[in-house]
Amino acid sequence: MHRGSTGRPSQGRPSHQPLALTALALAVSMPCAQAQDSGTARAGTAAEVQLPTVSVRADSVENYGPANKKSVSATKSDVPIADTPQSISVITADQMRAQGAQRVEEALRYSAGVRTEPIVDTRRSTYMIRGFTVSQNSQYWDGLKLPASGGYGGWELEPYSLERVDVVRGPSSVLYGQTSPGGLINQISKRPQAERANEINLSFGNYDRKEISGDFTGKLDQDGKVLYRLTALARDSGTQTNMAGDDRFFIAPQITWRPSDATSFTAYAQIYHDNAGNSANFLPALGTITPLANGSKIPTDLFTGEPGFDRFKREQYLAGYEFSHRLNDTVTLRQNLRYGHMYVSYENIGGNGGLVANPPNGPYLLRRIGLRSNESFDLFTVDNQAQVKVRHGIFDHTILTGIDYSRSTFNRLRGLTGNTPAAQPPLNIFNPVYGNFVAPNYQTDEDTTRSQIGFYLQDMVRISERFMLQLAGRYDRAKVSTDTRALSTNAVTRTGSDDGKFTGRAGLLWEGPYGLSPYVSYSTSFEPATAVPLFGGGTPQPTTGKQYEAGLKWQPAGSRSFAQLSLFDLTQANVLTTSPVSGFSSQLGEVRSRGVELEGTWSVTPNFNLLASYTYTDAEVTKAGPNAPNAGKTPQYVPRHMASLWADYRLSGGFLAGVWLGGGVRYVSKTYDQTNVTEVPGFTLVDLAASYSFARHYTLRLNLNNLFDKTYVAACDSATNCYYGRRRTIIGTVTYRW
Repeated sequence: MHRGSTGRPSQGRPSHQPLALTALALAVSMPCAQAQDSGTARAGTAAEVQLPTVSVRADSVENYGPANKKSVSATKSDVPIADTPQSISVITADQMRAQGAQRVEEALRYSAGVRTEPIVDTRRSTYMIRGFTVSQNSQYWDGLKLPASGGYGGWELEPYSLERVDVVRGPSSVLYGQTSPGGLINQISKRPQAERANEINLSFGNYDRKEISGDFTGKLDQDGKVLYRLTALARDSGTQTNMAGDDRFFIAPQITWRPSDATSFTAYAQIYHDNAGNSANFLPALGTITPLANGSKIPTDLFTGEPGFDRFKREQYLAGYEFSHRLNDTVTLRQNLRYGHMYVSYENIGGNGGLVANPPNGPYLLRRIGLRSNESFDLFTVDNQAQVKVRHGIFDHTILTGIDYSRSTFNRLRGLTGNTPAAQPPLNIFNPVYGNFVAPNYQTDEDTTRSQIGFYLQDMVRISERFMLQLAGRYDRAKVSTDTRALSTNAVTRTGSDDGKFTGRAGLLWEGPYGLSPYVSYSTSFEPATAVPLFGGGTPQPTTGKQYEAGLKWQPAGSRSFAQLSLFDLTQANVLTTSPVSGFSSQLGEVRSRGVELEGTWSVTPNFNLLASYTYTDAEVTKAGPNAPNAGKTPQYVPRHMASLWADYRLSGGFLAGVWLGGGVRYVSKTYDQTNVTEVPGFTLVDLAASYSFARHYTLRLNLNNLFDKTYVAACDSATNCYYGRRRTIIGTVTYRW
C-alpha cells in the first residue's frame, strides 16, 4: 500500500499525451496548413456568427462586439434572432476564447436561464435550461442530435472546434424531436473557408496543464470550389482532484466542394482520445457544506479512488456530411447525415454513502463504492429537409418540411460493489492510504437498441413586413428495447417501449417601433422512455412538456446591441432523475418551472462591450411519482436566482494599443438536493482576462476563472453526494497567426 500524494495533481496517473503533443506539433507546422474562421479569422474578415461576440484581436475593431444576429437553430432557417418568437442566445468562438472556456458547459456560464457545472466532471458535462437537465438528451451538433448512451460516458465536443454555441430556450421537439422542455444546445462547427489563414496556440496553466492546438483552412484549387479545414488539439493536464487527469487528443479534418453557387457538399470527421480520471468526487454534505466535529472540511483535492485502478478512457469517432442544393429561387434541398462510435472504459472506487462516523478526534472514514463499466455506443442519424419560399400578397412564406431518422445500439458490461466497510474498505479523508480495495467483477451484460423517425412541417410567415407568425407540427415514433443478462445465472430481463407523439408550436412576433419586438408562443415537447433502470423496478414512462412564453426583444436600428426579456411557464410530466453513482433512476409525476430571463449585450463604444443576464426561476415538483415522494419540493440543482455581468475593453491608441481587458462576475443562489433536506449555499465567482496583440501575428492571452479561488459546493444529489465547485484555473496562451 502507498500513501496519497498532495503534490502535482496529475501525479500517479498514466499519460500518453507527450507523444501526441509532439505529433500534433509536427502536423500543425506543415506548410500546407492554413486556417480561418470568424473565431480564428484574419483582421477585417466579417464574422458570420451571431450574438454575442467578444473578440480578442487588436488588429481591427470590425469583428469586435455583437455581430450579425442570425441563428438557424431555432427554426432550421436563416431567420434573424430578433424576428423569431422564441428566446435564443449565441455564444461565438470569440466569446469562448475571450472568457477562457475549456469545455462547452463553461461557454454557457454567462447565458440567461442556463445553470452550468453543478458537477465538475471530466466524464461528461452537466447543464440545465429553465430548471431542466438538457446536457444528456438535448445536445445537438450541427443540427443533429448527440443522444445520451445510457452509460457513464457522454458525447463531449471540443470547444476549439466550434464556431459558436446556440442556446434555444423552451420546447423544441417540433423540429428536433426528442428534447427536454427546457431547451437545447446546438454546437455549430467551424467550416472550411476560402480565404487562407493559419493559427497555432500554445497554452500552459495550473494543474500542470500543457496544450497545443491549431486551426487551418483555405482553398485547394484556384477557383475556390474545393476548400479544406483541419483543426487539432492535444492536451496533457491534471485537475483539481489529485491523480485525476484531463488528457485529450483531438483532430478534425474537413473538405467542402462547391461545384456551383447553388450546391455545397461538406464531408467531415472528428477523432477524440480522452484519458482522464473521475474528478467528480461524491462527498457528504458533512465535511463540505458544514464542518466536521473537529471543525475542518474535506480537502477539495482529495482523491477517493485507487491509483492504478481508477481510469476513464473514451474513444469517440464521428463522421458525416452536409449537403445543400438550391433548385431555384424557391426551393432548396438539404441533407445532414452522421455516423458516430464511442467506446468507454471506466473503473472507479469512489465516495458513496457518507462517513462511517463523525468522531470528534477522527479518524474520518469515507464509505466507498466500486464500479466497473465497459461501454460501446454506435449511432446513425440523418435529417432530410426541403425549404420553399413563396409570396402571396402580403404573406411571405418560408416553408420547411423534413424527415429525420436515427438508430443507435449500446452495449455495456457493468459491475458494482456495495458501500459498506465489509464490501468496500473506506478511505481516511485526511490521511488516505491507498491499495486496500475490492475491484468489482462484471455482473450484467446490457444491450439496448433505440430507433426514432420524425416528420415535421413549419411555416414562418412574414405578414406586411411587421408580423412574424410561426406555425409548426411534428409526429415522432420512437422504439427502445433492452436485454439485460445476469452473468451469474445467464437469466435475461427484457424491457422495451414503443411510443408515438405529436408536438406543435405556435408563435407570433410584432416588429414595433424603436427596435422593440414583443412576442408570444406556445410549444410542446416529447421524450420517449429510456432503458435506464428505475429504482423499485419498472420502465420509465415518456416525458411530455408544454410551455407558454411571452417576451420582448430590442435591437436598435444600425446598432450592434441586442437585448431580450422572456417570461415563461413550463410544465413537464414524468421527469426522470438519475443517480450519477448507482445509475438507477426515479420518475417524478410533474415538475413546473416558471420565471423571468433578461439578457443583453451592449456595444457602449466600438471598443467597450457589456454582456449581462439575470434569471429568476420558480421550480417545483407539483406531483409526486412512484418511489419519488417529492411533491412540493424544489428540483435538485435549480437556483431561484442567477445573475452575471461581463465587460471588456480594447485600447486602440497610444503605446497600449493592442491591449484588451475583460472581466466578469457570476452569481448563483442557493439550491437543494433531491429531497430538499440538504441546502447548498449560493456563491459568487469572479473571472478575469487580458490579452496583448503585437507584431501583426502574435497574441498573448491570460485567463483567470474563479479569480479569488473560492472554495464552494456547487450542488448535492443527497446528503451523502455533494460536489465541490471548480477551483481557480489559470491559463496562459501564446497564439501565432499568419
